[in-house]
Amino acid sequence: MPADPYTTLGVSRNASADEVKKAYRKLAHQYHPDKKGGDEAKFKEVNEAYQVLSDPEKRARYDRFGSAEGPTGFGAGGFGGAGGFQDFDFGGMGGGFENIFDMFGGGMPGRRAKPEKGEDLQLRVTLHAKDFGKKKVYEFDAFVSCKTCSGSGAQGGKLKECGQCKGQGRVRQAVRTPFGTFAQVTVCPECGGDGQVPQHVCKECGGAGRVKGKRTLELHIPERIEDQYHIAFPKAGNAGQQGTPPGDLLITLQAK
Repeated sequence: MPADPYTTLGVSRNASADEVKKAYRKLAHQYHPDKKGGDEAKFKEVNEAYQVLSDPEKRARYDRFGSAEGPTGFGAGGFGGAGGFQDFDFGGMGGGFENIFDMFGGGMPGRRAKPEKGEDLQLRVTLHAKDFGKKKVYEFDAFVSCKTCSGSGAQGGKLKECGQCKGQGRVRQAVRTPFGTFAQVTVCPECGGDGQVPQHVCKECGGAGRVKGKRTLELHIPERIEDQYHIAFPKAGNAGQQGTPPGDLLITLQAK
């Protein structure tokens, strides 16, 4: 699915159904593969965008959640910000650390293909003169692996063959356009490409394999640092969905 169907079709978010259809027909005619100078990739992208904006329910879900499939994980609401993590400034992430959970869902079965790993986190530590040369322990909000299902998303860790793709991880879909019906192979929306789904979804994490939690980090602050000093911690970011590897953590030390 295009990153933004409105941008793909060149219409505003307040565009009427007729305006969306008009824009789609113009672009579909322009990029049609059978036409001289056509672009098959662009044509497919335009069609996928129109599939979202021409369907009132899909469009409403996209406007609300940023995805035509609807919410796929934990939003920012109810997360409580940094939760007492006073020395950290969650800047540089599009307006706040909470946006991580808006931009990247926790993942629910049957909604979208899960990413290959958890999201990377970028945090900034504001240091004071008294902090240099000392060890400090920080706590921050992050997705952590669900202990109930050991991160699998399945109750008891038991999986079964996906009924929609028959274990193949891919499905064939027909896309109808004014120029005919086209077939395309996509990642199975039921299993996210794994070919397997939980026999029973874990009640604790809802099948995501991860939950909101806290991580702690011990930092040894150097005696002297340059401002905007960066430290990378592999696999210390958000836990991955359904057993995928965690993301990385990048700490920026900022001297006040």
